[in-house]
Amino acid sequence: MKSTVNYLKRFAAAAVALLFVTSVLFADGEANEVYLAGATNTVAGDYVITGTDDVYHFQGQEFTVYNVYYDNPSHNMKIAVADNEECKSYIAYTDGYWFMYNCTKEGFGVRKAMFNSAAVRDGFDAREYHDQTILVKTRKIEKDQAVGLIASYLPKLQG
Repeated sequence: MKSTVNYLKRFAAAAVALLFVTSVLFADGEANEVYLAGATNTVAGDYVITGTDDVYHFQGQEFTVYNVYYDNPSHNMKIAVADNEECKSYIAYTDGYWFMYNCTKEGFGVRKAMFNSAAVRDGFDAREYHDQTILVKTRKIEKDQAVGLIASYLPKLQG
């Protein structure tokens, strides 16, 4: 009986140690829980959005950053969200491009674009950019809906 109790204590200690070691090994400092998921109906495929601990700074504002992962990793990007405004500003970016989305009296959509080279710019469709200036005809939009719309529609800009 005594040997069974000792065996159970050793097993419990080993299980707790294993749990601790695996949680330390897989911790990478980022909040990786899924924030949102959906489909794009493009070659980018489905997407998953996760939160991060990163902060994006733009024009004196701090933006919360989300990672967007697609089935086709060449479309992966980040979305920065300014939470301190009535209609939040959103910046979708990679090393090659930067798109700003926000609200106007006409609705929510893409407003500005910047590219790090002419070759990157030529990979985007100007007509589709024009079509996405109004994604939703409302003056206010919830953060979840806005981030989902950006993740769904931005791959359509790439020609």
